[in-house]
Amino acid sequence: MYEVYLNIVEWGPFIYGAREASRFYFDKEPSRLTTKEAIFLASIIPKPKHFRSSFNPDGSLKIENNKYYFQKIAERLQAKELLTDEQAAAVCPEIELKGEALKMITVPEVKSNSVQMASDIYQEE
Repeated sequence: MYEVYLNIVEWGPFIYGAREASRFYFDKEPSRLTTKEAIFLASIIPKPKHFRSSFNPDGSLKIENNKYYFQKIAERLQAKELLTDEQAAAVCPEIELKGEALKMITVPEVKSNSVQMASDIYQEE
């Protein structure tokens, strides 16, 4: 039942299921996710429409906002012997978006010449 839930739950804007989420955020199949990426995806489930607030404008994950969550999940995985002590200690909220989500997070760079052109147009009138 849980597997069915994970494959129909919303993970982002019009993103349903773990496979779509894996592609949307990391441009890879779920079986290729790192532990950090999987923990991040687990953090999305309670608030899929607010995923953008987890990131800085450059697309990097806000570390301080996510550090506690990542540590707690790593501790639980370690307690269930799914991670070694070393693996659990290495878990930190540092992930790199590579999928379509990155385009929704990053702020496009404005070139000064395009601003200058707009300024020139208004001065001519």
